[in-house]
Amino acid sequence: MFKVAILGYRAQGANHHAPSFVKLTDCQIVAVCDIVVERARAGANRYGVPAYTNADEMLEAEDIDIVDIPVGEGYRYELVMKCLRRGLHVFTEKPLAGAEGQYRIQRSDVPVAQEMIDEWRRHDVHFGICFCLHASRNVRRVKQVIQSGQLGQLRQIQARTALGSWNHIIDMVRFLSGEVEEVFAYADGEEMGNKAACLKFESGAVGTLAVSQDLGLQFQIKWIGELGEVTIDNIAGNAYWHLHNSHDVTHWSDARQLDGGTYTAQFEDLIAEFVASIKERCPFVADGWAGLRHMEIDAAITESIRTGKSVPVRRYMPDKGHTILTLT
Repeated sequence: MFKVAILGYRAQGANHHAPSFVKLTDCQIVAVCDIVVERARAGANRYGVPAYTNADEMLEAEDIDIVDIPVGEGYRYELVMKCLRRGLHVFTEKPLAGAEGQYRIQRSDVPVAQEMIDEWRRHDVHFGICFCLHASRNVRRVKQVIQSGQLGQLRQIQARTALGSWNHIIDMVRFLSGEVEEVFAYADGEEMGNKAACLKFESGAVGTLAVSQDLGLQFQIKWIGELGEVTIDNIAGNAYWHLHNSHDVTHWSDARQLDGGTYTAQFEDLIAEFVASIKERCPFVADGWAGLRHMEIDAAITESIRTGKSVPVRRYMPDKGHTILTLT
């Protein structure tokens, strides 16, 4: 049985993270901590456990295996580092850092994430990031199609998203397409609510990634190979693919994700996979490396917007953390 502490009980922690952990038969919530006493008490009362407003007090007092840290990016570094230093498994939100907020990642944020990676590597623990699209049924189905080889090698990827999914789509583009080597990006202003980037991948493929704060569609990703293409259409469980020399299109959808539980289901599935990876001592696909690689790409995009130049993506320990999808 894994003893889980919830460190941060705002909306994500209260509505998604904690309920997902408590559904697992091999997990037990043993404490809830939040700097706002009312939130800490609300979580503690819900699960019948002690409430804390100080992380150090909770970590000293409780026997804990996993710490779930669904707090804002301004608080993540300190809390993640506390828990990693104690040799505890950590599951947290993204981005790992962001001095100007999660949609304006810059170069100076990346060393902060690197410190977390360095600390994580000192301990035999799992470090998970809540990139919940990895648990989306349509993404998993598309992964199988790409890995089958029927679409051939990647030539181009096209992705667009609403602002709320920007971090997820950067991670997903890398996951489906490989490491990004260089970016050139534009934005319509300093707020960067509407921006677009051209991507060059190490494989030689190219791509586009665009975000709009006014976009109604949450996201769409089109993966174009030499033999065919596949499209992931939002989180509603839809995907479709075809070969270039055929008019036949295969449509796929997951009925479970067409209802109101779509969003919640992804948290449940990803957190279940995270716990299973600890139990089975195997890699977790949305790990700390995924969190760092996302920030490296996003920081390069911000730098390109501000300088008007193409910017290389500088990867820390480039031989590490290949959680991307590769053809087998």
